[in-house]
Amino acid sequence: MLLRYTQEGTIVIGQPAHAWVAGQLARAWAGEFAPWEEVCLAAEQHDVGWTSWEAAPERDPDTGLPYSFGALPPLRRLELWSGAAAGLLSQSRYAALLVSHHGTLLVDRFPPAGDAGLQAVVDAYLARERAFQDRVLETLRADPAYAAHATDEAVAANRELVFTWDGLSLAVSHGVAEERKAVGFTLAPVDGGPDRIAVDPWPFRAGPVEIIVEGRLLEGPYADEDEMRRALERARWVTIRAELTPA
Repeated sequence: MLLRYTQEGTIVIGQPAHAWVAGQLARAWAGEFAPWEEVCLAAEQHDVGWTSWEAAPERDPDTGLPYSFGALPPLRRLELWSGAAAGLLSQSRYAALLVSHHGTLLVDRFPPAGDAGLQAVVDAYLARERAFQDRVLETLRADPAYAAHATDEAVAANRELVFTWDGLSLAVSHGVAEERKAVGFTLAPVDGGPDRIAVDPWPFRAGPVEIIVEGRLLEGPYADEDEMRRALERARWVTIRAELTPA
C-alpha cells in the first residue's frame, strides 16, 4: 500500500491501484515501444502479487496503519513477489516476463538488508525467477510474433520502461507538494499542487495528461489489526485526479 497523508486522515492506495497509474502513464507515453499492448499490460499488472494481501493488509505497529510497501519486512515482500508473474501467463507471456523482471530488478538495485538467512531467501527468489524468465523467453523466441521483442536488448529496454513508469506512478500517487526528482524527471507542483504537476522533460505524446487513482480514507492509527481491517472495510473511497503538464 501507499500511504498519502492529508489533513482529513490517511489515504491508503493499493499497490494494484498504483500499478494502474503506471499503465495510464504507459498508454500516454511518447516514445515507441513494442509489443505495445503487452508492455502496457505489464505496467498495469506489475504489482499483481499484492492483490490478496491488499484484501486483508497487515498492520504496521509503528504507525497503527497498514504497512506501506517500503515498511513491509523484506521477507514478506519476497513472499508476495514470488511466483506472482507466473499468474500472468494465462493473460500474456510477455507481460509475465516483464513483471518477473521488474521484481528481480528491484531486488538487484535495492537489495534487502539483513542476515545470512535473508540473503539465502533472496538468492532462492532470484534463482526461481530467473529460471522462470528463461523458460518464458524460450517460448517467445520460438514464436515469430515475439522473436524480435525477445532479445536481451529489447527485454532490457522494456524492463526499464516499466521501472520508469513505476517510479513516476509512485510520485503522482503520493502527490507532489514540492519540487522533486523521480526516475530522471523533475516534478513540481503547479498552483500549489499536489495534483497538478509539471513534468520536465515532457515524456508524453500530448498534454496535459490526466491520471486517476482510487484510495480509501482512514482516520487511524488503530490499536490492533482487526480494528484496522474493519475500519478499512467501511472507509470512504476517495478518487484522486492528477493533471500532468509540461514544465
